[in-house]
Amino acid sequence: MTDLDACELEIRAILDRWAHAACVGDMDGVLANHASDIHMFDVPEPIQSRGLDAYRSTWELFFASNARGPRRFRLRDVNVVAGHDVALAYALLDVADGAARCRLTVAFRREHEGWLMVHEHHSMPLA
Repeated sequence: MTDLDACELEIRAILDRWAHAACVGDMDGVLANHASDIHMFDVPEPIQSRGLDAYRSTWELFFASNARGPRRFRLRDVNVVAGHDVALAYALLDVADGAARCRLTVAFRREHEGWLMVHEHHSMPLA
């Protein structure tokens, strides 16, 4: 296994833990591995969030509006492109048992504490 293969596995594990935390309503788990300067583009309002506090607020809205369970937030077709210091992951995302289908892109940077999510972009196709 190469160093880049190991980076890809680390990124996949972070995404798995993040999605699981979203399913069970674990705010600490959702916020883990996020940079303090996270920048997110989201589907519902607010469509843009800057910083960990604003990011947390979007999850408070999500947790208040969706039932918990294993199909609340499911990643599909996850792809990871990893370098030594930056990585990109993209996937399809089913929310609320498939009630909403989104596209997800997450950018990571490696810092001394490990891989951190620095950007999330959620989007939905227009009908």
